[in-house]
Amino acid sequence: TGNPSMKKAILLFYFVMIIPILISCAPQKNGELEVPFINVKDFGAVGDGKTDDTKAIQKAIEAGSDIYFPEGKYLISDSLEIQSKKINGAGMESTIIYSKADAPIFKVSASFNDIRNLGLQYDGWDQSDYTNRNAIVFEDQIAHSVFENLDIISVYRAFYIDETEGAENYAFSINLRNIYIFWFEKNAIHFNPPYGGLTGSVLENIYTSNGLRDNRLDSPVIPFVFGKASEMTLIQLNTEWANIKKAFQIDYSYNVTMISPHFEGLDFKEEGGTFFDINHSNLKLIGGRAYHNNIHEQTSLFKLMENSDISSDNFYLEDYEQQGEGDLELFEAVAGDENRLALTQFKTNIDDLDLNMETLNEDGTPILTRLNDQSFFDGMGVQSFKSLPEPTEAWRGKMIMLERGSGDQIYVCIKTNGSYEWVEI
Repeated sequence: TGNPSMKKAILLFYFVMIIPILISCAPQKNGELEVPFINVKDFGAVGDGKTDDTKAIQKAIEAGSDIYFPEGKYLISDSLEIQSKKINGAGMESTIIYSKADAPIFKVSASFNDIRNLGLQYDGWDQSDYTNRNAIVFEDQIAHSVFENLDIISVYRAFYIDETEGAENYAFSINLRNIYIFWFEKNAIHFNPPYGGLTGSVLENIYTSNGLRDNRLDSPVIPFVFGKASEMTLIQLNTEWANIKKAFQIDYSYNVTMISPHFEGLDFKEEGGTFFDINHSNLKLIGGRAYHNNIHEQTSLFKLMENSDISSDNFYLEDYEQQGEGDLELFEAVAGDENRLALTQFKTNIDDLDLNMETLNEDGTPILTRLNDQSFFDGMGVQSFKSLPEPTEAWRGKMIMLERGSGDQIYVCIKTNGSYEWVEI
């Protein structure tokens, strides 16, 4: 038709009547995927915090791959089984999954999972009698999975790889991002696979806390435990306001990079406590700050065990308070011939920090190989030893400068007729 008014009427009809119909028929967009999501309330979940929603939620999970929890508090009485699912809530403070069971909230037993925008919480505050209240548990092979924007409260552990003997449980290529963990009884994250290892994973912006200085869980905790890890990156992991055994425990791991960890408001009340417990592992530490922590018993910043290697650049240790008779020392070392600690741009305002410079490996070599501009093994450095260490193959070709009353003396270790000796230069 050539009638302009008629053309306008037809266009208006399309916009008012046809376009909305086409939009309603299109797949709903959930996150970045244009797929129909499963709404747990369509399967009978109530989300009022009183009705047991376990069976309804599990039916929804089994009905599809993309599960959505609208705003609400969903009470469950058993674990939710997850296999290659996308679980999405309306926000970590808006959608809460609340459990009264002594069991995990999520049991994850397959790869390709995506869980985000949720709050996970158990009944009560002290979980010492509920050792199975591990919010997210990995069973079998878990890979290529993301856990993001989670607020996890009042748990025995927040994340845990099931360590059942003989089970083939392990993980690789997983990402944890923007996780908040409050009030944990044992660990915030405990990844020590009984089989295989933990490799190629990235954890970033993880915040842990057990309360305030005078209002917190009493149990001394180890927030982060990693075993058999390789090529793993830890970015901005925070340990705050808790009674601590160790902040990080890393066992039998290599190529672990940690960027800007933060320690604040911690109380070390047990003999042998430490910020970094590194056992048969190597760690590259970039940045980081330990601030306003209390030392009650003998405590170290670094503990190296069984041939471990720590390289740290630009770490700041400041303003600790000594509450008991124990001292804070730079490091403690246990067994091994190849423990190495190298610190560059290490800063502290603690005048009485024990540097332990005379602590040696079993073969007589120094453990502290570098402290800022001073090198004690790889090059020539002034030693605080009163006498030269035993000359060995490990010292061969190395030079030591000793400070004597009459002035500095330089020695080099050489091999002559099958034996080693220090020769003054």
